Formats: sequence, C-alpha cells, structure tokens
Amino acid sequence: MSYVQSLIEEYEKQRSKGINLIASENILSPAVKKALSSDLASRYHTEWYGGSSLAVEIIEKTEELARKLYNVKHAIVNPLSGNICDLTVLFSFTSPNDKIAMLPFSVGGYPLGLGKFDRKRVDIPADPETLDIDVELTVEMLGKERPELIILGSSFILFPQPVREISKAVKEIGSGQCVFDGAHLLGLIASGQFQDPLNEGAKVLFGSTHKTLYGPQGGIILTNSAEHANAMRNYFEIDLDTGIGLVDNPHMNRIAALGIAIEEMLEDQDYGKRVIQNAKTLAKALDELGVPVRFKERDYTESHQILLDIEPERAEKLCQELEEVGIFIDVAGRIGVAEITHRGMSPPDMGDIAELISDVYSHGPNEEIKSRVLRLGRITQS
Repeated sequence: MSYVQSLIEEYEKQRSKGINLIASENILSPAVKKALSSDLASRYHTEWYGGSSLAVEIIEKTEELARKLYNVKHAIVNPLSGNICDLTVLFSFTSPNDKIAMLPFSVGGYPLGLGKFDRKRVDIPADPETLDIDVELTVEMLGKERPELIILGSSFILFPQPVREISKAVKEIGSGQCVFDGAHLLGLIASGQFQDPLNEGAKVLFGSTHKTLYGPQGGIILTNSAEHANAMRNYFEIDLDTGIGLVDNPHMNRIAALGIAIEEMLEDQDYGKRVIQNAKTLAKALDELGVPVRFKERDYTESHQILLDIEPERAEKLCQELEEVGIFIDVAGRIGVAEITHRGMSPPDMGDIAELISDVYSHGPNEEIKSRVLRLGRITQS
C-alpha cells in the first residue's frame, strides 16, 4: 500500500466513526461514489474524440434532470465548482471596473476576490447581529452606486433573503442583474422548502452541488432566460475561433455522479423538510441544555444551519474539542444537519447529539463521550 493510500484509509476511518455537522458538506450515496471512480474519470466529452457520444448524452441527460428538479428552462452543469459559477456570472454580465454588490464577509458574504478581476466591490447593507439585509438601505445603495451585478445569497443563511424586494428595485432602477448564490441551499430549494429565488425575481440561481444538494463537489447554473443561458454557456463551449473559456474538460465522472444524485433527489422530495425539522430540533435541544444558540426568537432557523451564540475564540476551541470525540463542526460555531439527515438521522437522534455537544461544551472532551459518539455513529450508519 502506498503512503497516500494509507492516508486515505486513515481519513475514511476517522470520518466513518464520527458525526459530521459541517454545514458545507454532505455524504455521497454508493451509486454516486461509483460514478466518480468510473472510467469516465479519465475521459473527455467532446465529439472531437471517438467514443465520446455517450459522454455527451450523460451531460444532456444530467441537464435535463436538473431542469426537472428545479422546474427551470435552462441548466448548465459544466462548472467545476461554485466559485466557477460566480466567475461565470461575473464575466457574463459585467466588464472591468464595473461595480458588484455583495454581502460583506462579516455577515456571511462570499469572499470573492473581485479586485483580481478588475471589478469593484460594493457591500450590501446588512445587520451584523441578525444577518438580515436592510432593504431600505440596499435600495438606496443601488440607486447611488448602480452596480452591474447584485449577488444575493450567503454562507451564513438561516432565513430567506428579500430577493423579491431587491430584484424589484433593480428592475425599477433599470440597471444591473440580480442573481442568487444558492450554494448552501440548492437541496432545500429543490425540495421546495426554502425560497424560490428565480420565481422571486433573480435572473440566475447557481451554486456548488455538494452541500444540501447531496452530489459531488462541483457547480450548477440555473435560469429561465435563454439570453442569460446563452451568455453563460459561451464560457464553457470549446470554440476554436473565440478560444476556451472557464472550463475545457468538465470532468465527466463528476457530471455523471451529479446526474445520479439528482435522480436520487427527485425520488426524495421530503429531504428538505426533514433537514429543517432536524435543524430546529437540534437547535432547541442545544439551547435547552445550555449551549447558547442564536435566533431563539425566530425558532432558530429555516435552513440546515444553526449558529451558536458564543465568542469566536470559544467557538474555535469548541470545534477542536468536538473533533477530539469525533464530532465535526466549523470554527465559526456553525452547525449543519444536511449530512446526518441524508444518513437517515431523525429528531430523536438530534436530542442525543445535543447531549454529546453539551457535555463537551460544559466539561470538555473525554473517552466516555467519544465512545458514545462512536455508538451513535454506528447505529445511524448501519
């Protein structure tokens, strides 16, 4: 066995024994994993090469499935990541020196390096305590700054955002495009359980495919506008006259795996409902056990995310302590239930997990807690 193989085995052993509550991750089904390791992993999709016709069909079928899942007219599955999706809308709808309106990182905005692409960032006004967008100030900012692109969505997103109000203001101003980065929410949106950004006025919905949408790492772009779809698809076409854009090889194994994941989600329309139920249950249980949780007055959350109400230093320490017993969260005190819901965990399990986290929060990690984590993990993974 090679050294890297041994590291992979060690990593998988660690993860299989633990309980993953990282909000930006999910687990893949055996069928999705099998597609990733198939012969497609080393192949191209272009008809320039013999033997590629089935690969082209896989792309077409996956996009067809995506259109069905999200009830949209156009889907693009070529992006290799959510970040490539961001760059696609950036290059499709803006030019150098244009202004781009996004939420600041302090309230969960994506830290896209706009300056590296000769664009200027304008912050969307938001309350640092509630994380809510201030619609009145945002409309005022839009009229003053007139950004060419307004990107809604967030990494910390527990409640719907005012897509309808902001997209209406953009239309009235007559300048710019309003789009929605749904990276964290695509599985919930597909299940009809969060908000529907496209029907609320956003021109494009995009994001990564491995969070609440339980596919492989990658990206997807969705829109009802043929004009917008054509502009964005241009960055993925292999055109020898205009040259290659953002992606030349979209990784066929990834697209096939995504297609299988979408097929699974089409058969699992209650998934989003179960996710939100688990999130609310876990948040309430944590709060009742003395682990401070934000937004109690709003029933904690309307997504897969929970935010602990503790100082950054304490959140980082808790992350490290939980890792010692096999529970994984992030250093910001953000907890997600998408993966454990996909594994089959239900509200009663949330009470057990809350007790484990509470014990670590109050007393620190120990072997007894680690054994309890292992037992719960084995029960839910069997």
